[in-house]
Amino acid sequence: MNTIEQLFPNLATFIEYAPGVDTNKNLTDYLSSARSAKKSIEAIISPSVYAAIMASKAQDLLDALRAAMANRILAMQLVFDAVARRKSGTDVYKYEIEAMKRSYMENYFAAMDSLIQQLMAVKVDKEEKNTPTALWQSSRYCRLLLSCQLRSAEEFDLIYPIDLSYLFFFRTVPLQKECLDERLAAYFVKAEGKENVLDMLRLALAKKTVAKSLRRFDILEFPSTIRELFEDNKAFRHGSTEHDNAIKLAALLDNEADTLLTDADLLLEETSVDVCSYSQYNDSSDLIIMTP
Repeated sequence: MNTIEQLFPNLATFIEYAPGVDTNKNLTDYLSSARSAKKSIEAIISPSVYAAIMASKAQDLLDALRAAMANRILAMQLVFDAVARRKSGTDVYKYEIEAMKRSYMENYFAAMDSLIQQLMAVKVDKEEKNTPTALWQSSRYCRLLLSCQLRSAEEFDLIYPIDLSYLFFFRTVPLQKECLDERLAAYFVKAEGKENVLDMLRLALAKKTVAKSLRRFDILEFPSTIRELFEDNKAFRHGSTEHDNAIKLAALLDNEADTLLTDADLLLEETSVDVCSYSQYNDSSDLIIMTP
């Protein structure tokens, strides 16, 4: 049984989970795109979780996986179908292809978000080892999460709104770890026990993480709260304009985070410092006195 037939026993089942399926095709016609789609999904949830979901009887998980797989397949197949229609004499318009691909990808991200949310919602018993939820908690994203400061989508969403998107949160876990390793980890160590400073540091970490994601992710991968900041998203998509706007927002978030870190520095100082005057540099042993 091939990759696509493992999830979809027939074309009718495939049609249930994605719009616009060509009923004149067979499931095997989508096989090449299905292999790539499977790899994309396994990169997020891991191959072991993918296999466990297919082997389990958890219908909710299976439905979410099928929806993600079907829409990802059609998004990847779309360009080849467009070329085939053009060769057969059917007019193909670029804006229609882009709009369809955008819709398929949005459906894919929504399905993946639901899938990860369901994996996180189930409590795992110590005896469980091969269930989808148990394997998910031992996946690389969950292991990496243990070294982060923001450890759940709910916590991240309370600090910086992300529409409670579990997919976006887990996609940014490596970026959060990168922000901590670059600079912020030392701040959290120094601020231990000082809750008012920790709140500032968590907000700075969230903003730094989102700023990195704006420079590295496609705008389609963002939750609607962030995606709708770009006016181009509501009409025709202009890649260069969206990229420029994303870079501007990333710079703004970086500046806001740096301001928070400056304030945190002041609160973490053990002695009072007059940062507004050169007199802060005065030393009683130095005969040269700085005056404001």
